[in-house]
Amino acid sequence: MIQIAIILGSTRPGRRVEDVARWVAEAAGRHPAVKAGETGLELVDIADYERPLLDEPAPAVIGAYQKAHTKRWAATTDRFDGFVFVTPEYNGAIPAALKNAIDYLYAEWNDKAPPANAKKPP
Repeated sequence: MIQIAIILGSTRPGRRVEDVARWVAEAAGRHPAVKAGETGLELVDIADYERPLLDEPAPAVIGAYQKAHTKRWAATTDRFDGFVFVTPEYNGAIPAALKNAIDYLYAEWNDKAPPANAKKPP
């Protein structure tokens, strides 16, 4: 089954991203692949993953995560085949908390979707 994370990309008090993410999940839930059980959806709130400003000693591309909070975030992210980011715009960019969450990882974000012409396994 294909698993899609709908990532809530803000940690700001009073945020509205949760309402929008739930709307996205409800709308995506009407897709035939979701209805047929071929695709699963899950809300993932970055606020549930306490990460200080990037504090891993090695670059994410190396994948040598040492901090428990990074390992937990990596395990969650790695479960998914694709991502939908629901995020506000702050000063013309994504929120710093979302950028920080993305920057913690590397392999967990990459090569998730097969090419459109890829053959499905038997």
